[in-house]
Amino acid sequence: MASRQILSFVIGLGVPFVSILGVLPFTGSLHTSVLGFPFIYFWIFLWFPLTSVCLWISWYAFDRHRYQEDVVREEELD
Repeated sequence: MASRQILSFVIGLGVPFVSILGVLPFTGSLHTSVLGFPFIYFWIFLWFPLTSVCLWISWYAFDRHRYQEDVVREEELD
């Protein structure tokens, strides 16, 4: 159980954290642009939706069953 929670945490928050802060020192010296934006800004703004995707993957893979169990319990009480 604890290993599933750790893996969920790593996918949901660890991957975006490392992808943004871990890569910034390497991308800071790049002078290329993507769609007219400097690469460092493009990289940071790219991770806004990708963080949501990581959180969704984490929820779908590890926490979805808890929500479904709660819905079934509520339906049984009604």
